Amino acid sequence: MTFASTREKLPPGGTPSVPLVRFEHLGNIARIILARPDAGNAINATLIADLGAAVDAVRAVEPRSVLITAEGANFSLGGDLKHLHAAASDVAAELGRMAHDFHVTQLRLIGIGVPIIAAARGHTIGGGFGLALSSDYLLCSENARFSTGYSRLGLSADAGVSYFLTRALGVRRARTLLMDARFMSADEAVLLGIADRKVSDDRLDTAALDLARELAEGPTAAYAAIRRLTEAAATNSLATHLDEETREIVALAGREDVRAALSTPLTRTKAVFTR
Repeated sequence: MTFASTREKLPPGGTPSVPLVRFEHLGNIARIILARPDAGNAINATLIADLGAAVDAVRAVEPRSVLITAEGANFSLGGDLKHLHAAASDVAAELGRMAHDFHVTQLRLIGIGVPIIAAARGHTIGGGFGLALSSDYLLCSENARFSTGYSRLGLSADAGVSYFLTRALGVRRARTLLMDARFMSADEAVLLGIADRKVSDDRLDTAALDLARELAEGPTAAYAAIRRLTEAAATNSLATHLDEETREIVALAGREDVRAALSTPLTRTKAVFTR
C-alpha cells in the first residue's frame, strides 16, 4: 500500500508528480522511503511536504514499528542547495519555513510512540542526519558516511542534529562535530554510539526490515515508556526520576498482556503483547 501525496490539485489534463517520499504499510510495520535518488534525497520544500504526508499516513495505520529507508546510493545529502540558491535574497525566510515544517513533521513522527528504525547507506548529511538520528535504532551499511555539514556553509544546525548529538556524545564532542563538519565512517559512528550496527550493503535493507518485524512483535507500550524515561533522565533529579520509573512500571504491570507475560519464564512459553 502506498500513499498519494497531499499536494495541490492538478489542473485538467495535468500530469501527477511522483512523491519524493513514499509510504508502505507492511502489516504491523509502516515504512517511510525517501524517494529522490537522482538528487541524493536532498531536502527541499516538496520533499518536506511529502514527508509530512507520509507521516500522516503512518499515524493513520497505527503501526507497531516504523522503518525509514532511502532509494539510491545515499540516505540524504541534506538541504537542497539548488533550491536554497534559487530563493536568492529570500533564502533566510525559505530556510525558516523549511526548518519549521521539517521540525513539525519530525516531532509528529517521534510522537507516534513506537520504535523507529532507520537504515542509512552512503552519505547522510545535515537534515538527513537529523532524520536518521530521530530513530531509536540506526543501522548503517559499511559504506555509510555521516556529517553534520552545516558549518561548511556558515550555518549552525537544524533537524535536531545539535540536540541528538549532544545527548548521545556530550557537549564537547557534539560541538566539535558541528564545528568541523568532518565525515565519520560507519565504524566510527558505531564506535561513538551514533549508529547502532554496521551491516554489509547488500544486507542493510533485509536487516532493517527484520529488526522492524522483531520490534513490532514486542511490548511497544514498554518501548514508549522507555523512550519517555530516557528522554527525561537528562533533566530529572534522581528522586523525581525514581518516581517516574515507579509510575511507568506500575502502569505497565496493570496491563493484561504484561500480567500474562510475567508467567512466561515459569511456563517456558513466549510472551504475546497486544501493544
